[in-house]
Amino acid sequence: MSKLTFKSSEGLKALADKTLKTTFFKYPYTKETTKEKGLWLVKDEGIYLMKAFVGSKKEEMPIVYAEGFDPNKDQDVWDRSVDAVGGDDFALFLPFTTMGLNLMKKGVDTNVEVTDKYIEVTYKVDERGSELTNKHLNKYKEK
Repeated sequence: MSKLTFKSSEGLKALADKTLKTTFFKYPYTKETTKEKGLWLVKDEGIYLMKAFVGSKKEEMPIVYAEGFDPNKDQDVWDRSVDAVGGDDFALFLPFTTMGLNLMKKGVDTNVEVTDKYIEVTYKVDERGSELTNKHLNKYKEK
């Protein structure tokens, strides 16, 4: 089990804002699309969130690294990424609620807990550490 923290940043706010304004989203490794709003959770040289929406190829959108998993800033990222979410590189579509995206847009930190049974997204909504939860059960298990 790993808990990944995506600290509020201009990049995370921009991703949330554009995701809220977009209608169609793409599943990784396919041409299939959905109207369900979400981002891609990616593990390769680090672990990050990136746009999943269908848009102009010219449109640049930031990728947002999990705290401690940015290969440009952190040591031993590859080894720690393997420990956190496994050895294979992947991209998966992670659905987000409108409420969660609005919280991200307003500057709330986002946590993604990854286990072999579920992925859970929580949002730190106050200084006491209160959280709101959005759990995705069994949706990401390999078949």
